[in-house]
Amino acid sequence: MSDKMSSTGPAGTILVVDDHEPNRFAVGSVLRRAGYHVLVADSAAQALSALHRTDPLPDMALIDVHLPEVSGFELARRMAADPALSRVPVVHISAEANEAHDRVEGLQGGASAYLASPVAPEELLATVHMVLTAGRKAQAAHDEGRFALDLQQAFLPPAHKLATLKGIDLAVGYVPAMRHSQLGGDFYAAFAVERRLLLAVGDVAGHSLAAATVMVELRHVLRAYALEGHEPHHILQLMDRLLLHFHPDVTATMCLALLDPHSGAMEIANAGHLPPLIVSPGGRAHYLSVHGPLLGLGLAHKPAASARMEQGQILLMITDGLIERPRVDLADSMEDLRRRASRLPCIPHALRDALLHHYSADSDDDIALLAVRRQSALDG
Repeated sequence: MSDKMSSTGPAGTILVVDDHEPNRFAVGSVLRRAGYHVLVADSAAQALSALHRTDPLPDMALIDVHLPEVSGFELARRMAADPALSRVPVVHISAEANEAHDRVEGLQGGASAYLASPVAPEELLATVHMVLTAGRKAQAAHDEGRFALDLQQAFLPPAHKLATLKGIDLAVGYVPAMRHSQLGGDFYAAFAVERRLLLAVGDVAGHSLAAATVMVELRHVLRAYALEGHEPHHILQLMDRLLLHFHPDVTATMCLALLDPHSGAMEIANAGHLPPLIVSPGGRAHYLSVHGPLLGLGLAHKPAASARMEQGQILLMITDGLIERPRVDLADSMEDLRRRASRLPCIPHALRDALLHHYSADSDDDIALLAVRRQSALDG
C-alpha cells in the first residue's frame, strides 16, 4: 500500500487495485498528473482494508478484473453489498477479460464503466471524470432528498405531538414529492384554543427552501393569531396582509376549521383551498361549501361559514397533491375521493392509510392530510 490514506487531492481520490506493479504505476501516474490523489492496492483483501481505513472514502475505485484469490468482479460485489462502501463507484479494467460476457458481468455486478487495457490516457481520464461527475450528482441528489425529508418531517410533527382535546381522534399524514428532491410548502396544524380545536391544512406555492420557509412562518403566525382570539376568516385576512408585506411574490392556500368537540359546532374559512370533506358512518360523504380567494392577493375574506360535525363523523382536510393529476378535471378527482372515502372505515387512521396508499403512488406533488373524528358515545 502506498500514499497517505487521509490526503485528498483537489480532483478527488481514486483507489487503483491491480496485482501488476507496472500497471499500477502507469495508471497512477496518469491520474496524479491530472490532479487526482491515488491510493493503490495489489489484492482484494488489501483494497478492502484500505477502504475501511480511509476517511473520507475514495471517490472511485479502478479495479483490475484478474486479481489473485478474489477476482475484481467479486471485489466489486462485496463493495456493493457493504453499506459503508456501496456508494464508491467502480470502474473495471482488464487486459484479457474483454469479451462481451466479461463486460456484462462487470456492469451487472455494479461497475459504472469497463475499460480495456492498455487504455489511452485520454480515455482513462474521460471515463474517470464521467463516473465521478455522475456519482457526485447522484450523491448530492440523495443527500438533498434526505435533508428535505428530514427537515419537512421536523416541520410537521406526528399526530401524538399535536395538541388535541378530549373526545377527538386525530390522524395526520405527509408524503413528500421526492422526485423534486426539494422542500415543499404543504402543511397541517392542530392545536387547542381554549375549549376549541383549530385545524388547518395549507399549501404555499412552489417547491423550494423559500416555500418551506414561508410555510413555517405561516404555521407560527397561525398559532399567534389564533391565541389572540381572532376568528378563522380574520386569521386568513391577517395572513394575506403578511404575505403581501413580506412575501409579495408568494401565494398560498389554506383551510381553517375551529371545532367545538362537545357540541360539534364548527366555524370554517377557506382561502383558495380544497373544501373539507365530511365522512359519515354508513357510507356517506359530502363536501362543505366553503370557498374564498388565495392568500397573497389582497382580496377580502368573507366571514367563516358555520357547520356542525355529528358524533362519529370525520372531517377530512387535504392538500391538492393527494388527488390533483395532469389532464384530469379536478371536479372528477374530488368526486372520486368522495366516493372512495364513503366506502372506507370511518376511523381516522384507517381512512388516512387507505387514501395515502391509493393516491400517493402516482402523485408528483407533496401531500398533507388531516383527519379528525368527533367520538361518539359508543367509543367507550
